[in-house]
Amino acid sequence: MLLFRLFRKTLCHGLVLWVSFGLGAQQSGLRGKVVDAHSGEVLRGVQVKLTGQGTEVLTDSRGIFFLTPQRPLTLVNCSFFLEGYADRAFTKLDISRGLDMGIIAMEPEPEQAFKENLIPLSETDVFEEDVIEGSSGFLHAGRDIFLNRAAFDFSPAFFRIRGYDNRNAAVFLNGIPMNRFSNGRPQWNTWGGLNDVTRNQQYSIGLQPSEAGFGGVMGTTAIHISPATVREGFRLTVSASNRNYGGRLMATYNSGMGKGKWGFLTSMSKRAAGQGYMEGTPYDAYSVLGGIAFKPDPQHEVTLVGIYASNLRGRSSALTAETLALGGRLYNPYWGWQGGKVRNSRMRYIAEPFIGLRYHYSGPTLRYSMAAAYREGIQFRTRLSYFNAPNPDPVYYRNLPSFYWNSPVGPNLQSAEAAREGFAGSSQIDWEGIYRVNTRGKPDQEASYILQADCSEEKQFSGNIFAAWDITRVWRLRAGALLQQSTIQNYGRLDDLLGAAFHQDADPFSATRNDLEGSPEKKQGDRIGYDYNIGVSQWQTFVALEFSGAKGTAYISGQAGKTRYQRTGNFLNEKYPEASLGTGKHRVFEDYGVKGGGSYQITGRHWLQINSAFLRRPPVLRNVFINPREHRGFVENLESESLASAEVSYFLRGTVLTSRLSGYYTRVMDQSRVNFFFSDTGHGSGFIQEIATGMDVLHKGIELGMELDLSPSVQLSTAVALGEFTYASDPDLKMYFLPGDQPGDIRQAEGSLSLGPAALKGHPFSAGPSRAFSLGLHYRGSAYWWVGTTLNYLSGQYPSPSFLRHTRSFLLDPETGDEWDGILREQYPKALRQQELPPVYLLNLLGGKSWKKGPNYVSLFLSVANLLDSFYLSGGYQSGRNGNLKQWYEDQLSGNPSFGPRYWPGFGRTFFINLSWSFL
Repeated sequence: MLLFRLFRKTLCHGLVLWVSFGLGAQQSGLRGKVVDAHSGEVLRGVQVKLTGQGTEVLTDSRGIFFLTPQRPLTLVNCSFFLEGYADRAFTKLDISRGLDMGIIAMEPEPEQAFKENLIPLSETDVFEEDVIEGSSGFLHAGRDIFLNRAAFDFSPAFFRIRGYDNRNAAVFLNGIPMNRFSNGRPQWNTWGGLNDVTRNQQYSIGLQPSEAGFGGVMGTTAIHISPATVREGFRLTVSASNRNYGGRLMATYNSGMGKGKWGFLTSMSKRAAGQGYMEGTPYDAYSVLGGIAFKPDPQHEVTLVGIYASNLRGRSSALTAETLALGGRLYNPYWGWQGGKVRNSRMRYIAEPFIGLRYHYSGPTLRYSMAAAYREGIQFRTRLSYFNAPNPDPVYYRNLPSFYWNSPVGPNLQSAEAAREGFAGSSQIDWEGIYRVNTRGKPDQEASYILQADCSEEKQFSGNIFAAWDITRVWRLRAGALLQQSTIQNYGRLDDLLGAAFHQDADPFSATRNDLEGSPEKKQGDRIGYDYNIGVSQWQTFVALEFSGAKGTAYISGQAGKTRYQRTGNFLNEKYPEASLGTGKHRVFEDYGVKGGGSYQITGRHWLQINSAFLRRPPVLRNVFINPREHRGFVENLESESLASAEVSYFLRGTVLTSRLSGYYTRVMDQSRVNFFFSDTGHGSGFIQEIATGMDVLHKGIELGMELDLSPSVQLSTAVALGEFTYASDPDLKMYFLPGDQPGDIRQAEGSLSLGPAALKGHPFSAGPSRAFSLGLHYRGSAYWWVGTTLNYLSGQYPSPSFLRHTRSFLLDPETGDEWDGILREQYPKALRQQELPPVYLLNLLGGKSWKKGPNYVSLFLSVANLLDSFYLSGGYQSGRNGNLKQWYEDQLSGNPSFGPRYWPGFGRTFFINLSWSFL
């Protein structure tokens, strides 16, 4: 009887389950059960979400979920999220007849702490600001195998995905684009340190269509911050490292939405170090976030988020081979001792508060959102300047042994040895000596040295509207419109007189005043050198039509926009009295783009995807004006950039093997570039603005990521990147200067010279390593501990070339104007050669342990990067100082050039340890 009752009860439950699933199948439903991968215990409260559909549920006390789309669909993408576990994602699930996913196992993931440390690592100033920000940006690593390897193992060598600059990656924060007008790149510091609340991200790889907008060729990342998207409860995190900061403390609380209509979120962090990995690089940063959400019903949500993130850190320098040999891999010439404390002359500060309001509606067939944001803040970089005084830079070429080795009258070995000994005894900035020179015992002494800051204050308003309409079961229409207006005030600021009474604000090269209408004597806090505003306004709109069928998808998308730049000068510069003060003419760029593609499902585990795009986009602000600090002139022959790109990918999602193989081809055309430096050219010596226009670059290659489950506990993974990044045209080069009247100066009265084409076509351009290989092995124990190691190889990295060397002017004798011949001409090919940097070998080790009891979750994580402490160079550039063949040749004779390439030394052995505690 007991067995009969048990059988009847089981049969009834089974019939109910069968009927309920049958009804769900008629509604294209999706169901399953989520468990812990090791213990088999059911997982309650797992967030199950149909990506891009606005539909989500939580698993119940039995780990079961049932999900019904708000509109009829055939193929869907489904994601699973739970604090302390690795996210899981399933793509292209056919639910036209209902789908029972069965048991879904989720793995504990203490590796999250490793991912959290990546963005601070990529913010280091091992590179100059424009170089480093162009090689970082691995927010979107997500669950793609190749992107994970690129982010976690290739990034220390400043690997760039497909050789792309970060300008090609679109980043949105609560619907607002975060790419800056100045260089087109996202400003990571806006949300730096707020890792707990920025995990909810949607990412589209490469040219794939995005929920957020038209997107870029490097992909689109949409970050959503709301009490509705962050796990409820408290989270405390303590970290220690020897990378950029020494310690970190993070705290987050989220009330969640619960059964009420309101939710509250707050998060804060503090990161600090007296010195980072490089010498003399202090670090001090803190971040605060507050968020409120109002959700009267499942269809409507209003979110208000405010962020304040402040970051102050010391920078380090690229080094020549000579200074690397003299000072070592940790050497940094930017700092010195003052009063027993380290003082860095090159500090960078960023504080740009952000406040954003977003309304989102999600109905059965229509979804739309409206977002508005205001950002206002400042960033500056300090530097040490000198006037009628010796250069205080410890690595100034006259202070080094190579200056005496390369003497025009022959090597002076005795002086070279004295310089080497002098460097060994005084290789840092002599702050106390600077103060002595500036005071000289007089209370009214004019400054010979000052510490000045290059400041940029920006006020920006952004508004964005996005909508998605499911026309039918298989057709969807997306559209959006964006408006941005920004005012950027740029000026020099006198930060410290270093003991002097005042500073005479004049150009040290021309002895002309920078501010004719103001007092020539400047005090601490005054604006010096330059002061101007740039007004930028931009609107963009896009529309996309998408098809989703049983065997594949297709889409086509178009974009149009307009960008307007205008300069207003606040200083009357003596060198350009008619072009420096007041509002100049504006320049408008009208642009458009189109892209399309689709996927074909060969079987449920194999599918192909192809995407292509052609677009025109405005040049970034830094390449629009010749020299905006002094006058309003635009770069001549400036055009919008054009970009053509195509990619093909094959995906495999097997039971033990997951992989992606992609091939890509991208050509960026009509780029411009503006550089400033002092050079001894074939026309004479002077401080020049080098303008390159009509520059094309080519990116092509393949990338492969594979993950193989050798057993339930052992996982093998690999990633391969084979690329080729070259210049595809000979850009036109022009230089601007102030004509001089001294022997050796550039004397052309027009103040500009056309140098003709720079023969760069076919030469590699610096875009990070073009070849990379990674092999990883991970083991997971049954008691929630794990350990992994990766072996990585990277090569194909080249220093950025000097454009001047590739023009005819490099062959000229500055005294006669004739071209060199004979032995000098024979050396010319050597001057053009770009020496490939040595390969990089990195062995990384990581591991962790987690504990979970009820609502409490504790995780411990440790990583050691570059375990063998290998020395490598992560990038570099050729110096433009030797701008004529004879001077370059004479500098090379000793084998120890004074103006050889400068390199960025990579980090040696570093560690990161993280302990976090989450509870309700």
